[in-house]
Amino acid sequence: MDTLESRTYDLNLRFAEFVAERSGEVAGHFDPLGPGMAGIRQARLYSIGEHLPVPPALLPREALDAFGRAHRAFRRAMDLVFDRRMGASWDTLADELGLEAPTRRYLHGDRRPHWLTVSRPDVVLNGDRFTVVEPNAGSSCGVMPDADILGRLFESAPVIGAELERMGARRPSTMAAMAAYLRSRLRAAGEPEDGLIVVSEFGEQTVEHPSGIRFELSDPDFYHCDVFAGELRRHGLRADVCATEELDVGGSGVACRGERCSLVYRICAEEPDPVGHLPKLAPLLEAWRDGRVVLVDDLGDQIAGNKTVLAPLSEELHAGRLPAALTAALDGFVPWTRIVRDGPTSFRGETVDLLRWCVREQDALVLKPGAGFCGRGVLLGCETPEEEWRSALDEAEKSSECWIVQELARSSPHPVAAVHGSGLAREETYVDYGYFSAGGRVPTGAVRKNAPAGEFTRKVKRCGIGPVFFV
Repeated sequence: MDTLESRTYDLNLRFAEFVAERSGEVAGHFDPLGPGMAGIRQARLYSIGEHLPVPPALLPREALDAFGRAHRAFRRAMDLVFDRRMGASWDTLADELGLEAPTRRYLHGDRRPHWLTVSRPDVVLNGDRFTVVEPNAGSSCGVMPDADILGRLFESAPVIGAELERMGARRPSTMAAMAAYLRSRLRAAGEPEDGLIVVSEFGEQTVEHPSGIRFELSDPDFYHCDVFAGELRRHGLRADVCATEELDVGGSGVACRGERCSLVYRICAEEPDPVGHLPKLAPLLEAWRDGRVVLVDDLGDQIAGNKTVLAPLSEELHAGRLPAALTAALDGFVPWTRIVRDGPTSFRGETVDLLRWCVREQDALVLKPGAGFCGRGVLLGCETPEEEWRSALDEAEKSSECWIVQELARSSPHPVAAVHGSGLAREETYVDYGYFSAGGRVPTGAVRKNAPAGEFTRKVKRCGIGPVFFV
């Protein structure tokens, strides 16, 4: 059957076979310790060795339009849901999202939410449709600069670069779009375009989440911030990095090492410690709301777009309460999603008892917390023992933290390869995609993620990540 998914498979299989015939030369260039990867080592990007798919992923060019249409429809639909279902109330939005008290303290209802202005939604390709599994809203979303840096790496690589050029492969620049968006924000605020932009994250610390996962929030050298700032400088902006705790917030604005900041690009966020992070973030957020600095983006917008927002949107969409054009645009893009609560709900027109139904339909479902990152707590029913699934559902229903259950977005395995020794090791495994948005531009680029080598799982986290080229 000819579908977008099948065409994507064929594109990547042909590319992988072409590169495999020249695997020695290609593997030598992408050797993690070789000279070809010196810049990647220096930038300390995650994607190197077995974490870097070689060759890069391809998508038919029609996927660019599909991303854009779905994203714009998603934002329009959320505006309608906010107005009609939530009465344009941030308090009601917080109730719908199941936000706990510490997280609610970051919200200020003095304007409407700006949905997914900066984001990297994760999507799964199934047949002719992409399905969003994680909105990844906000400037804390990762690997924006990585997509551009790795894209340039492939464009200049032996064998692969020439073949990409022969195919007419296109790679939108995520950071060029981000730089344009930040310039527009500076202009709108009356700030000079050469004003100082500071990329900010918390200083070095480790936080242990109640789940037991330890999160290394940053690095003493702020390498991820420095890479982001470096890409902004590449596009003509004046950018630096600074720990959030070291920003000097005063009555006249925000300063970094004695120089006034025109704009702060916020990577720091409330997760995974909303209580502990508030004293560090509150001065910066207050300065933004008072007009003393431009902040990209407001943390309230990021929280408004957490995973739980898919539940009210799904309910409105699948109950037929959205306009026909939006319903058509979002068909298949928004998966059936519900907050884990004991009681009745609907599935494809049938009323079901949610928890009992989730036990019965385990193989078709995914359970995940409404907030968080790095795959914390995510369980795929089809890959989880029955007793563990039942126990997790029970704990989710009783938890003070909001959890969601979601219909599994099913896809087929795709060919993926990575450097292994002096050659390339290829396998077929599950993948998903992340496309970027920056201001009004969607998509500004994309990445593909694949399951770790040798792990045949649909849980694509802590895995191989690389740029997507469109042909």
